Amino acid sequence: MNTPSQQSLLQRADYACMLALMALGLLPRLLYFSGFGLGDDIIFRGEVANILISKTVLPDNQAYRFTWWFPTVLSCRVFGLNELGLVFPFTATATLGTGLLYVFGKTLWGRPGAFIAALLLIFHPLDFAWSTMLTNDIMLSFFSALTILLVLRALEHENPTLRRRLWILAAVTLWLAFHAKISALFLMPGIAVICFNRRRRLDPNFFCFIATASILFAGSLMVSYVFTGDPLFAYHAELSFQGLTGPFAKARRITSDVFWYYPRLLFLPNHLGNLLYSLYPHLLLALALAALALRIRTSGAVFWWFLFVFLGMQFNIQREEGVWISGFRNIRHLHVLVYPIILLLAGYLVGLRSRHPRVCHAALGVLLFFSAWQCVSTASKTKVAFRDRRQACHFLATLPRKSIYADQGMNVWCSILDPKDGSLRMQELHPNPEPRKAEIAAIKSGYLVTGGGREPYYGCPHCIPRAGELLPEKWRLVKESAGPAQYAPWRPEPLRIWEAREVSDP
Repeated sequence: MNTPSQQSLLQRADYACMLALMALGLLPRLLYFSGFGLGDDIIFRGEVANILISKTVLPDNQAYRFTWWFPTVLSCRVFGLNELGLVFPFTATATLGTGLLYVFGKTLWGRPGAFIAALLLIFHPLDFAWSTMLTNDIMLSFFSALTILLVLRALEHENPTLRRRLWILAAVTLWLAFHAKISALFLMPGIAVICFNRRRRLDPNFFCFIATASILFAGSLMVSYVFTGDPLFAYHAELSFQGLTGPFAKARRITSDVFWYYPRLLFLPNHLGNLLYSLYPHLLLALALAALALRIRTSGAVFWWFLFVFLGMQFNIQREEGVWISGFRNIRHLHVLVYPIILLLAGYLVGLRSRHPRVCHAALGVLLFFSAWQCVSTASKTKVAFRDRRQACHFLATLPRKSIYADQGMNVWCSILDPKDGSLRMQELHPNPEPRKAEIAAIKSGYLVTGGGREPYYGCPHCIPRAGELLPEKWRLVKESAGPAQYAPWRPEPLRIWEAREVSDP
């Protein structure tokens, strides 16, 4: 039994370890910073700009998600409506996530579990790359994990007063998770099973959780009714803005590719050749199959958490207009599985370490090395792609004012420049090469952007103008940006900025 002074020293050591691991995770993420540039980013920026400028919240499916837009608006008040202001809350939350998994791992398996869980998150490719982008799913992941942790702490704590406070906090974080995304409701079956399995630990303090959650969710329903006339506005807005209702819903007809999208992302390389979950799901499945033989086990509570969230995500389909349909399945939507998968894997690795420490350490070392490679490979793509557009737009803002001709992807990025940089008159070119060549040939004056990187995942590679579409005698090269020697569809050639030669030029 440790003395109070020893316990105090151990707590300080834990805080120091948490901060060190959070810094270890943050620094390489900043080195491979991506920033603004994903397909939905212009929507998120528009939401924030509307709140800052008009002091109103748009009545769409982001309105109820104040868990992400409130801190983002606050951040933009401090840093400005720019990349730093927009991305800071998500990177900060992802960094706190490392500390959260340290605490979660320590709660379940002691310090070995704390270190393994934190390290697995630090080197998780999806979290590594998306934590420096506008990823509101990170808020959902964070508050979901915090809710489950508080539930487990409340079930195990011996002090009735602290147990009551933990139940109240669990209800609050569940409510915050819901206001990050409605899919947080998938947590509730898992919480119910966890509480049922540990029903002997339940006491009257559990009703504080029920009462607090009821009050908070009832308040949300009443606020929705006051402002929209629909208490279920959050649910109906999600359906409406995803195109899952009405005569056009058939366009969302689910196919085998759509249905298997999430499982493929978990186990197979994506179209850019990266394993966004590294080998975590593969090793987790292998250890689960070998668990009996190895006499190891992981957390049953985390399993139920993972299972119900995964099933909810996977089978989030409905019948409309006589067909089965599904909303858009985005890579970032799968971030909600990052924490439970890491914790399940950490549990098995801690068990393996207790029986076969050398095997565990070797497997963990190889896994983290491979994952670090996948982290860099994954994040490099968006880093390069978004850096091209960032540099081009900032450079164009320094040139004498003329019309600028570019594709939509370039136009979207230039539209977020700070007002001090001045407004850029952007003319969008046709997305298809042949009509675009004719448009370029007709330009008499202005600047033209060719090549460079665009959104690698959901962008439009054929929309990027190419240098070969220009008549050399009509254009003067103003700037060419260096980049990777190998080119991909999302970056078919170096970024170049051209200026139309005046008619009087020889």
